[in-house]
Amino acid sequence: MSTEGVSMVRTASNWETELWSCVSAGDGVCCPLYSDCDFRKRGGWCLSEQYEYLVLCYSRLARLENDGTLSPAELNCINVGSPCQMLRLVEFVAENFIRRGGILCPPVPTSLAMLADKPNNIEVRTVPLKFYRGGLWQLDGKWVVQLNSNENPTARRFFLFHEIFHILAHHKTTPVFSRVDSEGRFFNEGLADHFALSVLAPPRWVKREWAKFKDISRMAAYFDVPYIVMFVMLRYVGLAVLLSSLLTLLALETLFC
Repeated sequence: MSTEGVSMVRTASNWETELWSCVSAGDGVCCPLYSDCDFRKRGGWCLSEQYEYLVLCYSRLARLENDGTLSPAELNCINVGSPCQMLRLVEFVAENFIRRGGILCPPVPTSLAMLADKPNNIEVRTVPLKFYRGGLWQLDGKWVVQLNSNENPTARRFFLFHEIFHILAHHKTTPVFSRVDSEGRFFNEGLADHFALSVLAPPRWVKREWAKFKDISRMAAYFDVPYIVMFVMLRYVGLAVLLSSLLTLLALETLFC
């Protein structure tokens, strides 16, 4: 059953409650549903199993690290199939967030971020950061999101909604976002990335618009997302993409349209 089909028989409250319950029960490192996830066992797109791939992709949002390790096989390694349960939950929360804002088509405006805490507002500051792409603080009861002014504006949109997931999580539960495993991985940070991906390039919208554009660069420009973000979503929803076009961009050390 598709995400849309499942959402018809589940209320928004139930989906959100399930997601935040899982996040709260987890340790921030491993997927709390991994061992019992039927979606994963049936070949679903698993965040835990694709984590290294996504870190590789998102690390290239600002620039290409000339490490010579990116191969066509790595770019094509996302298992096309249904998303696992945790990703389904994140996508539904993202879809509900967009619906609350009354957004019907791309590009999603950054003003949507304010819905994460309407009573207290959210201040977004663009400042030069040396080591981070974004940060989040709560000062005098108000959330302050810092985004790196050295990043491309399109990438800053992605990192803004990454931080918005953290705000939503802190309102709903007591999540762990600081623990890492022995390899330095953050499962909950991966959830925040998937939320940003699903808000800016919702799977349903991407499937609809791909028939019109059939081109990654044009799709990325239309959705106002980095090229690599659109590439990840197209692979995620199982649509054909031309790896050669991405490899050309990587050789030019740019991932922005």
